[in-house]
Amino acid sequence: MDYSSDTWSGWKEGYHTSTEKECASMSEETEQEQQQSLFSILPNAKMAYDPPIPFPLTSLKITGLLPGGRRLTRPLDVKITYDDGEVVVSEPLFHIHAVGTTITQALTEFRRILSEELDELTADEEELGPRLQSELQYLRNLIRMA
Repeated sequence: MDYSSDTWSGWKEGYHTSTEKECASMSEETEQEQQQSLFSILPNAKMAYDPPIPFPLTSLKITGLLPGGRRLTRPLDVKITYDDGEVVVSEPLFHIHAVGTTITQALTEFRRILSEELDELTADEEELGPRLQSELQYLRNLIRMA
């Protein structure tokens, strides 16, 4: 068998490249999991810094607590867009949205608006048209007391 330096060097380079790619892939998955868990923070919690997020993040699943002692009953897919230096977080079905200067601020505001929207629609339930009745039912299925 020929173990010339070229053959060994090629194998070593291929091995390192493969191993580096696997490590990078594992690192990206771990980083994504950490970032997703960062957005399950309490609604009133303050973060000392915004977590590093790959730009541009365009969607995210949010879970967990909402203001007013409420919680989401299931993960909610939200769309993230960027407009004129601001971050817009919205849910695609009824286009409930919030704006912030960072993703963290926009998500915190979005959680507050979801909870308040449920309160407002519930208070006006008798006067709601079909579309807002559908939105109210959607929010009632999505949000429960913690």
